[in-house]
Amino acid sequence: MQLARSPSRASLFSRRFAFLVLAVLGAWNSSGMAEEPKTGYLVGRGIANITGPCVGMKMLGYVRPDQITAGIHLRQWSRAFVVAEANSERRLAIVTTDLQSVTHSLFLSVLDKLRASLGDAYRIDNVVIAATHTHAVPGGYWQYGADSALGSPFYQEHYDALVSGIAASIMAAHRDLRPARILVAEGPVEGVGAQRSATAYLQNPEQERSRYAGDVDTQMMLLKFEVDGQPIGILNWHAVHPTSMTFHNHLISGDNKGYAAYEFERAHKSAAGPFVAAFAQSNGGDVTPNLSLDRRRAGRNEFRSTRIIGERQAAAARRLYDSASEEILGRIAYRQSYVDFSKLTVSDAFTHSGPQQTGPAAYGYSFAAGSTEDGGGQPLFKEGMLRRDPVIETLAKVLSPLPPASEELRRMHKPKPILLALGAADPPVLPQILPLGVARIGQLALVIGPGEFTTMSGRRFRESVRQALPGVKYVAIAGYANDYAGYVATREEYEVQHYEGAATLYGPWTQAAYQQEFASLAADLASDRPSDSDHPPRDVRGTVRPTPLETTFDRAPSGANFADVVQDVETVCDRGGRATASFWTGNPNNGYRADRRFAFVQRQDGDRWKDVAGDGDWEIKCRFVQNGAAPIVEAKPASGVAPLGKAPLARVDAQSPYQTTIEWEIPDDAQPGTYRIVHRGTYKTEADRRLHEFEAHSRSFQVQ
Repeated sequence: MQLARSPSRASLFSRRFAFLVLAVLGAWNSSGMAEEPKTGYLVGRGIANITGPCVGMKMLGYVRPDQITAGIHLRQWSRAFVVAEANSERRLAIVTTDLQSVTHSLFLSVLDKLRASLGDAYRIDNVVIAATHTHAVPGGYWQYGADSALGSPFYQEHYDALVSGIAASIMAAHRDLRPARILVAEGPVEGVGAQRSATAYLQNPEQERSRYAGDVDTQMMLLKFEVDGQPIGILNWHAVHPTSMTFHNHLISGDNKGYAAYEFERAHKSAAGPFVAAFAQSNGGDVTPNLSLDRRRAGRNEFRSTRIIGERQAAAARRLYDSASEEILGRIAYRQSYVDFSKLTVSDAFTHSGPQQTGPAAYGYSFAAGSTEDGGGQPLFKEGMLRRDPVIETLAKVLSPLPPASEELRRMHKPKPILLALGAADPPVLPQILPLGVARIGQLALVIGPGEFTTMSGRRFRESVRQALPGVKYVAIAGYANDYAGYVATREEYEVQHYEGAATLYGPWTQAAYQQEFASLAADLASDRPSDSDHPPRDVRGTVRPTPLETTFDRAPSGANFADVVQDVETVCDRGGRATASFWTGNPNNGYRADRRFAFVQRQDGDRWKDVAGDGDWEIKCRFVQNGAAPIVEAKPASGVAPLGKAPLARVDAQSPYQTTIEWEIPDDAQPGTYRIVHRGTYKTEADRRLHEFEAHSRSFQVQ
């Protein structure tokens, strides 16, 4: 990658001209141009636990102040693959994380950790760290806007655990590099996603819409990795929001994509090392798993819905896995660029309306409305708001700490009525300079960006990149990658200001700007020339005051001791039923480690007890309740000011003890026998304030 100042007009013209020439060459290639030379690959896989703090953390995604972590269902993982050319230094690391979003600070910190161990093998241009965008995981690791009235507290311990876990997964993949084959397959996934913004989608030109079978992309693209003829993992991309879990949920979960990965990995366990199954996100910005489009889910409850949508993705992946026969062949290459979206000129080739310009970031009114089909947001707002409202303007002026939007900014974002002028703050509350990339592995191209791309946005990106890269047959959209910058709706979708359009940060030409830059990077890649780049974004690491995660001590429960049983399990339980036990415990965030496990079910085997399940397994739910009430409390930002439209949350005694309830849904095929429920917990005494570990057991019970 070459860093340079913003390209001149002459440079931009030459790049656009080269893009048009390459588009013609791409058409010629399909009818006879020579194929890429065959290239042998090395492939490695790695996986690491990145589960966040399980109590007291605001969950990211739904932007609900009352959605606070209170336990674990599915654990969070970082799944990494490294693909390298066998006879060169070219390599690409592709990471899928069970996170709502990846920040650029997180990305840079992971690179620093890799550099300390592996030198310059992994850099800004050849690492992709993407989020699945699950809405059932804790925040507290964002630094942009954290120390402001619009942010949440920043927890250094959580951030460091994410950095260490993501880096560990990449280093494991690096150490695992071996000669391998990569097979590719593509096919439909039925009954998983629906278009949640049909009104907006229908604004796209009819001629364009008629080229596609439906209003969402149902295709899954899958890579199958084989070493010595044995599969070691899969990586696929498919577009659907992981919002099967609702905003009423308080348990950490990878949602439907997390379940799909969990199920696939369990079915392919191997003694030769972990089988890694990464279910990555694509252009799912306007795709909901809630197929009825009326806030109901696919199943009778959110857990069943998560499993249904996850099973359908896993089943589609299994079909592709079984049928994959086309081998990926060709060189590895990549281009990366930083682009300042606060002032980017977009050419007529992509706007079809003459040269246009993006503007500093801003949210519209309908951002606060949320997606109606996925549960909605603040009751004062609704989707499709196009006019300024004096009541809302007054509230925003009183409650928001941001500068008001200037008339020039309003003009640039028209017809969006601006609620929050994020880019007007100094520093901005959300990033303005974004990392974009295009990478190639043989006949596969990856379009890498930090946005929530809508269905039609992704289709336009694929088309431009495929035209610019002769020999490319497959194009995958790797969204939510290397940073996070809101939604990206097409200009036509933007005009009606549904939720996705109102959350498109840089104005009506945002999608065209992305398309222009992706096409330019692809043209640079095809011509084997370096890409121009704006200066990197401001490094905000170290600018935020961390909030302590741990408490100083845990007060002992009244009339009881830590590890005591609060409610014991029934003595006889049926297969297909439930077994539940509760224990007194300390704050599980004390001594926080991502890989600390709290709940187990054990079966007696002679004079020994063997683990048969633990927290993170689908059949176990581990909940924590403080003083008999679910903890919905989070520390205020360091500024001490409540976020816009949200009253400060009342605090409870941080030292109060917890009860943990461990619930085991007994599988229908569970082996009959003697079982017990185990809790491994910690507490800090007021006397020594050191962390003490303990193991507590329920009474034994029979499964029949």
